[in-house]
Amino acid sequence: MKEVIIETKTIETALGSPVYLSRDPEDVVTISSLFKAVWVLLVILALSIGINIYLSLRKADRIVVDRTSGRVVELNNRDYGWTETVSISPDVPTTTDKKYLVKEFLTALYEVEQSTREAQVNKLLRMLDPDLSIGMATRLKQNGVLAAEKTESVNSSWELQDLTVDENDPYVLRAIGVRKVRRKAAGQDVEESVQLKAKFLLKDTPSTPVRNDNNLRTGFTILRFRVEPVNSKSVSPVTLIADNSEQETVAVSSATPAQK
Repeated sequence: MKEVIIETKTIETALGSPVYLSRDPEDVVTISSLFKAVWVLLVILALSIGINIYLSLRKADRIVVDRTSGRVVELNNRDYGWTETVSISPDVPTTTDKKYLVKEFLTALYEVEQSTREAQVNKLLRMLDPDLSIGMATRLKQNGVLAAEKTESVNSSWELQDLTVDENDPYVLRAIGVRKVRRKAAGQDVEESVQLKAKFLLKDTPSTPVRNDNNLRTGFTILRFRVEPVNSKSVSPVTLIADNSEQETVAVSSATPAQK
């Protein structure tokens, strides 16, 4: 049988005789039950908040199935494996990601089709480090290269010939390829073909998550890049799109001693 503590107060009446007041035992039991219920609700609320935070921060559960064989490759981010066509492993950006980023950047920069040019330029600017992206966009606008491409009805193709990672620095990549440009100049059709060599310095992306649409889900961004003709001959700005300082370097190197 539960013991109930009842508070008793003595009040002196105006007549001087004491009056004894006591709390209803059922009232005390009700108040005690309400306090217990409030504590239970607070505990449940704390657990709910904790679970929601955990679910929002953790990686989503997934099941990866190789459709060619029907085998489960990954289950709830725990089991990793591979099949003849699929390989699943912990997320660590690799050399393949670096090469893919550079390859897509060069394609967006040098492969021109007027109907998709604006989208390609926006795509390549997002691959760059924020400071370089702003500088590149400013130079393209100031130099009028994109406007010249539209005025001269430029269409071009890009063929990547070689792409390697520097042996001494895993963040440095070197590429070489051929750009073929078809444009109109002085009312005549002009075709140019130039072999270009490029050097890229990458860095781990500063944004979160590491892989996102801006860096093509590779985990890297382009910190700096340099492009110049292989034969060191000057070419038109429409053909050679690169950093402004690099274009000046090419122009100086291609000048004759008398011109210098």
